[in-house]
Order: sequence, then structure tokens, then C-alpha cells
Amino acid sequence: MRPFKTEIVLQTTWGRVWELLADFSLYPQWHPLFPKVTGSGAAGDRHQLLVHLPGIDPFPVQVTLAAKAEGALSWQSTFLGRPFLAWTFSCRLEQVSPGSLKVLQHSEFHGVLAPLFRFAFSRSMEEGMAQLNLALRRWGEKGNVRCLRC
Repeated sequence: MRPFKTEIVLQTTWGRVWELLADFSLYPQWHPLFPKVTGSGAAGDRHQLLVHLPGIDPFPVQVTLAAKAEGALSWQSTFLGRPFLAWTFSCRLEQVSPGSLKVLQHSEFHGVLAPLFRFAFSRSMEEGMAQLNLALRRWGEKGNVRCLRC
């Protein structure tokens, strides 16, 4: 199944963008795709994401934080077991040059129901990922991350 992918190059530092991605308590203030995350914040633990795709009412999804290491964040979820529907979403940082980095997003459905979900969420997922890129540009390049903690 073809994944959803985006990438954007930001004129900012690695640490600034990683701070945005890794601190889930900041998500309600800046993250348009996942405006709320509840859970421990530890890799391997179960969490609840509030997913807000454009044109669709926000809905909760039970996920596992599969990876949370410097520069890589990945969520995984299954519905009725992996053979029926599995979803992954990841965000990865790559240094392009000093003061410049690439943010890569990847979202994919697997399983018997994957074609239906990909069809149903295609436009909203693409728009949501584009909105996330714009938010990362706004807060990663120009916004004051410390202001999000005020």
C-alpha cells in the first residue's frame, strides 16, 4: 500500500524542532494533526492520540509510541489485530547543513482494511501532514518555543 509522505527543509536547528516534537505537553498549542497526547511519553508505552484530520471531527486513537529517539518519533496502532488494520506514523529529522534540517513525515496503513482507510482518509491525511509542515516551519523557524511554555 502506497504511504503518505512529506518532507520540508527548515532553516533552524535540530534541537529546536526536536524540542517541539518530543515534548507532548506542547502539542495542544502548536500541533494541528495530534492536538493532544496522553500517556507516559516513553517509547514502548501505550498512549492516546487525539487525531484531527482536516474535514473530519477529531477522534481518539490508541497507539504505541514505537520510537522516541533523538530525531525519530514513530506511532503505531492496530484495529482488530494487525491482519485487519495497522497504522504507522513517523517523523524523522535529517541534518542538511548547519542551521538547516529536513523533516520527513511518513504515514501508512497495512492490512485487509488498508485500501478502504487509505481511500477514506487520503485527502485529509495529505492536508493534515501539510498543515503539520506549516506549523513546524512557523514554530521551528520563527516561533519562540519558550513562549509555548508560558
